[in-house]
Amino acid sequence: MTYEQFRSDLLRKLEEKTNDLGYKEVKYYPDGFTSEDPADLSTIRNTNVKYHRLESDILKGDFVLLMVGTEHHQICRFSVSDLYEAFGQNGWESVWTIVNSHLAESKKYAELGIMELMQKNEYDALKDKLFIRPLNFNDHRFELKENVYRRVGDMVLVLYVLGNDVWDNERHNVMSMKMPRLMMEKWGRDEDEIWDSAMTNTYMMAPPRMYLNPMDAYKPPYYKGAFMALNSDIHSISPMSIPTITTTTQMNGAIAMFYPGVKERLAELFGGDYYVAFSSIHDVRLHKKGSMSPRQILQCIKDTNNMFDPKDILSRKVYLYEAATKELKQLVV
Repeated sequence: MTYEQFRSDLLRKLEEKTNDLGYKEVKYYPDGFTSEDPADLSTIRNTNVKYHRLESDILKGDFVLLMVGTEHHQICRFSVSDLYEAFGQNGWESVWTIVNSHLAESKKYAELGIMELMQKNEYDALKDKLFIRPLNFNDHRFELKENVYRRVGDMVLVLYVLGNDVWDNERHNVMSMKMPRLMMEKWGRDEDEIWDSAMTNTYMMAPPRMYLNPMDAYKPPYYKGAFMALNSDIHSISPMSIPTITTTTQMNGAIAMFYPGVKERLAELFGGDYYVAFSSIHDVRLHKKGSMSPRQILQCIKDTNNMFDPKDILSRKVYLYEAATKELKQLVV
């Protein structure tokens, strides 16, 4: 089947399956499409950034949008060329597997009502759902253009809205979405106030932990490694130790380094300056200044980044925390 034939059949089948698959409307945006309608233009820009890392008001590629929900639509977006590639591998079964999977996730968001609260500017209803997640800036710079974030060297801290946070047996299922800046500005609140509240929420959701032995991080009891607690039994860190910093959930645990007071407390425990290696979005390794050269640490970061999923990469740089100035500095190595 040619691409043109597939595209025609796909649109026809999607229209036929509207009731069966549970979406309200099918929209088709062809390659080269542009519009003066603000909603369409926003969709075009976001699609180009997400799929092509391209800033343009002219759509690149053919796309299908399925509108989930009623008054406050949750959009489920598909690249026709990607679906055609799946069709070539295992026919229509592969196509419907992808469509159904994305629809199921979109429906969950719609049921949670987060978009409705955001579009109604319900800050009081949302403020306890705000949290912050660390990402690599260069890897995500295009998709972040319309969101709320703060830059830290080659990293970025991003404001999110939590939709769902549950444990399903051994799996931690978190559903969230980045906070659009335009929506946040409609709240009429001071951004620092919103940010501080979100950071406090994040701390409460996942308090910081330090593990001196890598094996300590495997299913530890809640109190293990609670170095910020008043009754903590951690009073110092050996200069030759390489502690791991994360959170109780260990998901996006590198955010612990940005909690209030954490960097300062670690300097007290180390008795001075220390290097910070952001080994992933989930954890951090520390080295007492003088125990290892920055070049050696950088090589360790490169080796770690090469071993794991690129989505987990947080930084490709070495950082130094200076106790005297209380600053975290990105080093040129």
